[in-house]
Amino acid sequence: MSNPMEALSVAWALAKGQYYKISLPLRGLKFSAGRNFRVFGKMTVSGPGRVEFGDDVMVGMHVTPFTHAPTAVIRVGNHCFLNGARIGCSERIEIGDHSIVAEARLMDTNFHSTRADRWNPEAPVKVSPVVLEENVWVAANAGILPGTRIGRNSVVGFGAVLSGAFPPDSLIAGNPAVVVKQIEPAPTSDT
Repeated sequence: MSNPMEALSVAWALAKGQYYKISLPLRGLKFSAGRNFRVFGKMTVSGPGRVEFGDDVMVGMHVTPFTHAPTAVIRVGNHCFLNGARIGCSERIEIGDHSIVAEARLMDTNFHSTRADRWNPEAPVKVSPVVLEENVWVAANAGILPGTRIGRNSVVGFGAVLSGAFPPDSLIAGNPAVVVKQIEPAPTSDT
């Protein structure tokens, strides 16, 4: 790096990453992260479930991976950037390798029943896994609802609200979200 301030910033982010990797398990939280975990912002981990980050994960702004059940698992792949993402998990949320998640909300549960008797402890609450496949970019203010699966290389537009399955290589936008167009593949080099 040619810029000493940039090098200092990265060194500080790596040190903060090490701090989280050591301090969170010492506090009884089931947290792990791979090599080169960098925290440029801050992170609040909460709950009885597991939070697993792969190698080369970067955290910006304030990221909140919260689990709400002992069997809940939040898994973030390698080379991901979480920038202000708020994650609420009762079962399973997976973010694939090379993904970017901005200041969006991801949840695999409605947290409350949608029935009229929602105050009744017996009223059912929807819980269904969320999967972002490899190289998905989720823009700010998006809502990823229970049961959503987003295909690889897709982009989720600002403020989109997603529920259900979306194919790979899609530009997804709106409320409710729809596929606006297919994303063209990256050019290949003919060498």
